Amino acid sequence: MKRVLLASLLLAACRSPEFQGPLRLLERPTSDGRAVKTGALATGGETRPALLESARYRVPLPKRGQLTFGMGLAWTASQEEAPGWYRLTVRAGERVLAEKQLNPRAARGFRDVSVPLDGLGSQTDLAFELRLTDRDGKDVPQPKELLLGIAEPTVHDLDAYGRAKGVVLISIDTLRRDHVGAYGYARPTTPRLDALAREGILAEDAVSVSSWTLPAHLSMLTSVDPGVHGGTETKLGFNKRVPTLASLMKQNGYATQAVTSHLYVSEAYGVDEGFDRLDFHQDRKATETADRAIAILERLGDRPFLLFLHFYDPHWHYDPPEKQRALFDSGYKGKLSGLWQDFKDKTEANTTPQEKQHLLDLYDGEIRYTDDEVGRILDHLKASGLEKSTLVVVTSDHGEEFLEHGSWEHQKTLYEEVIRIPLALRGPGVSARREKAQASLLDVAPTVLAWAGLPPAPTHQGKSLLAPLPEREAYGETDHTLDGTHKLFLRSGASRGKAILSLVPDAKSLAKQEWYDLASDPAETKDARPRDEAASSLRDKAIQRFRDGRTHGAGAPMVKLTPEQIERLRALGYIKN
Repeated sequence: MKRVLLASLLLAACRSPEFQGPLRLLERPTSDGRAVKTGALATGGETRPALLESARYRVPLPKRGQLTFGMGLAWTASQEEAPGWYRLTVRAGERVLAEKQLNPRAARGFRDVSVPLDGLGSQTDLAFELRLTDRDGKDVPQPKELLLGIAEPTVHDLDAYGRAKGVVLISIDTLRRDHVGAYGYARPTTPRLDALAREGILAEDAVSVSSWTLPAHLSMLTSVDPGVHGGTETKLGFNKRVPTLASLMKQNGYATQAVTSHLYVSEAYGVDEGFDRLDFHQDRKATETADRAIAILERLGDRPFLLFLHFYDPHWHYDPPEKQRALFDSGYKGKLSGLWQDFKDKTEANTTPQEKQHLLDLYDGEIRYTDDEVGRILDHLKASGLEKSTLVVVTSDHGEEFLEHGSWEHQKTLYEEVIRIPLALRGPGVSARREKAQASLLDVAPTVLAWAGLPPAPTHQGKSLLAPLPEREAYGETDHTLDGTHKLFLRSGASRGKAILSLVPDAKSLAKQEWYDLASDPAETKDARPRDEAASSLRDKAIQRFRDGRTHGAGAPMVKLTPEQIERLRALGYIKN
């Protein structure tokens, strides 16, 4: 009996340890037990914990494993040019799994890498060999000002992908509703979004809370009016008086990450609140956003996650890749480009139908380009098994003007072309339907939380789309106006009435009021003021909501921008002087 027990103990001692993932190698001792150099590596505006020298780890492996890490370097001697080439070799025992290199003079940010760990058994030695070499691969001395790093090396179990709930929230900047196929647009701008909408919930009548990027995105993430969160102008950021979707999910064990492409959706304005990491780069193209998203999904797919993605491409300047440009080419031969400076001063009187159509063609090309890249993310969710446990929400912050009311772009008015947006979601447990009642951008956060089984915040003003929405009015506002007024709208729905009110700068009186019957006049061309008592009631309700928001949202911090950031906003038309 003693011999049998001893044999069992010896067998257990020799058996490989069971994989418990995700396995973060920086938290484990090296194979030889020595202390290796680790620390924070900052590159491309992002900081991650990293291994800063060669090391070897003895690790258990799952049946289907994957190694992820970010390869990066930092050069602190700004007066000189970084030398050599960073060459990395990853081995399992003697088998080479990956060989990568970075040019220190051209590298910007982390290069995310995924390596399959197939055919290696239940345990192996993973070795990271970091070298600085010359062009021919010969080792050269590494200056103390140069850090070579492997950020967050982690072993994952691919069979665990799709077990935990995940959320991918996608905002496509400047995407107007009536240029989306799911809403009846005839051109093939959004085949992937259309398919998603057919499989899930499509809000037929969704509106934003503003006509420009900052207030709309903060409201999307907080479910409160712009005045409440405080981000109502270029000089003011998030006041952090209400919880964000990211902070609520983080408190409940979700990894939270974001990839954004405009300054207004960045740390500068407080949009990073609640995110473990917000990866911002101004004017990032859709291909890079999708690449970043897929790399993050590979790193987070075996745990609960929220991934927020901001695609900027449909925003001016309109300059789609040639493949998508060709899909919508109407044969324009003139000189007008999609650069904002080229068309911003053109009017209805001096813009030809061909010029206007050309700009619409370019805009549609940008939409299709973004849709194609969103499609790559959806394909990755399916291929990795994440689709079976992931909610995908796609929407926009606002639309775009093409002279419908005499001007271009957005931000300065609150007409239908700039406030009506697409809103669709698909995921496990979501029954397909078209939501008829008016929806708002305020409904995004409550919907995500409801799907995750989490309660809404007491501050939320929106409702979950997982249940039919009640009939209610929608509200929105903008301070980015040509006449210096505060504009606000109160809307009863696409087949009902809408008021647009302009308050004088001190908000104490009305400068202008517009009333429209959207059922008979969806283009908002004729005044349709209701009876005096009805108009008075709606007017008072809208103005009170504006004032309540400003009262609750006091204390928004002043945003300090660099001269380069200010100049960029001026070039985009957000700063007029």
